[in-house]
Amino acid sequence: MEKNTSAIYDKNTVEFVTVAAEFCGFLERTDEIKRRPFIDKALKLLPLLYLKASLLPEHVVRMDESDPEVFVTEGDYERVRGGVAALMGRYDDYLDVFLDDMAYSDTPIGQTVSESLADIYQPLKDFVCVYQLGLDRTMNDALVICREQFGEFWGQRVLNVMRALHDVKYNAGTDEEEEDEVSSPVFDADAGYTEDDLYEGLDAGDEDEEQDDYITK
Repeated sequence: MEKNTSAIYDKNTVEFVTVAAEFCGFLERTDEIKRRPFIDKALKLLPLLYLKASLLPEHVVRMDESDPEVFVTEGDYERVRGGVAALMGRYDDYLDVFLDDMAYSDTPIGQTVSESLADIYQPLKDFVCVYQLGLDRTMNDALVICREQFGEFWGQRVLNVMRALHDVKYNAGTDEEEEDEVSSPVFDADAGYTEDDLYEGLDAGDEDEEQDDYITK
């Protein structure tokens, strides 16, 4: 059993869980932040999230036939999508060419930042909630599913929405009067982590914005 579940306490897994929890909490607090700092922080969290997901342990296999419990409801999804849409305003729309529907279209397809971020939020929140249960077999299967979904779906969403947010930040500009910048999280990728650290990281999504113990290297 130890060999089969060692991946759930792997250093890269712990770091991914921590970043995923922070990302989900960030999207759940859009009413506490203005557009410009939201974009700034999203453009720091998203590439970190992609990096940590790409480093998740490979060759992990399912242990149970049934899927882990799903926690995110349609209402939860819509609250996140609606919160981001209200915050982004006229900058919510963007054109995307990396979609399955592009096989039937020769022009870019209209997308929104809010829906893209909600699409990333949903599998990550389900994953984080399963880890909060602390059941090894279920955690193992949630890890397998999350890694598969990263390759098949939400990893591409991360890249697409980063391009859209980058364009807003550096090309479109914003016309808001915003004075207080919200500090972005920093992440210590070289720190040593234990099983206890994993469960402490799970609480990151419920804490305030101060995450100064991260240092991106």
